[in-house]
Amino acid sequence: MIYPIKFAVKPLQKMEHGKYGSVKGYRGANGFFRIKEYSYRMYDPNAVKIYTDGSAKPNPGKGGIGMVIEFPEDTDKENYEKVEGYKHTTNNRMELLGCIRALEWLQGKRFTRAIIITDSDYVYSNYKNVSHWKKNGWVNKSGRPYENEDLWDIFLKIQQKVHINNEIVWEKGKTRDILCRVDKLAKEGSAHPTMTDFGFKPGKFTSNRTDSKKAATLFEAQGQELYIRVYMKKVYGKKDKETYKITFNIYNKETKTYGSKYFAYINNKCAILKRNNCYMVTFNNDKDFPLILEALHVDYLK
Repeated sequence: MIYPIKFAVKPLQKMEHGKYGSVKGYRGANGFFRIKEYSYRMYDPNAVKIYTDGSAKPNPGKGGIGMVIEFPEDTDKENYEKVEGYKHTTNNRMELLGCIRALEWLQGKRFTRAIIITDSDYVYSNYKNVSHWKKNGWVNKSGRPYENEDLWDIFLKIQQKVHINNEIVWEKGKTRDILCRVDKLAKEGSAHPTMTDFGFKPGKFTSNRTDSKKAATLFEAQGQELYIRVYMKKVYGKKDKETYKITFNIYNKETKTYGSKYFAYINNKCAILKRNNCYMVTFNNDKDFPLILEALHVDYLK
């Protein structure tokens, strides 16, 4: 349950910031300042609030997590902060790991309620479905592998060990001081990485041909025939069930340039594509599980 945001009217000279709060408003005709104060009272004051954030720049690259724990109002305890930095990981893995660290911290604690606040669409949109993913062998109904199976499996196991009424809520990042603080902690972690994300398996890769630091996105397959350059390859599954995730740049023959970064999949029935090689490929017609059906090797496209 999210508590209503407070509205108050205070003289301008007596304006006060709430704990980790921020004040926005306008001057009224009577000389008073009407404010809208975002504070920890947005949530149940009797609950422990755990703000988490993750960062990786470039993505993948050096990453970090930040966590700020805000204790229930009646405990009169100072906030607790935690930072971790990882040498090579992804943004989604850091966002998810932040929530895992929050659940780990809650084990054995005695609170009536806990609220974990994240700004990650990836975590918030998926965490309720993870048990179904596991039952289905970590693939969707089309057969596409789910990412970060190792961390989601840890998430499920830790969640079962927390005996406090808890929930995960989404809040837009950096909209309040405490959210800016946890964002800063995550970035501090990524700037000074000391730990290894052993579960991150980047596969074999070489440099891509764009300047973008954003992660590759899922290719929307509609039966296209395109020229691509492969720069990353990762395998899922074993033996006859192997599926390869291929990350690539699309080559534009008219401008003779490489475009955005995408990823799609091939199974072991298709020719094994090599990194730093170019191919003319044919895709299936499935936006949810894009597969390369045929691949013809071509001379390197410059």
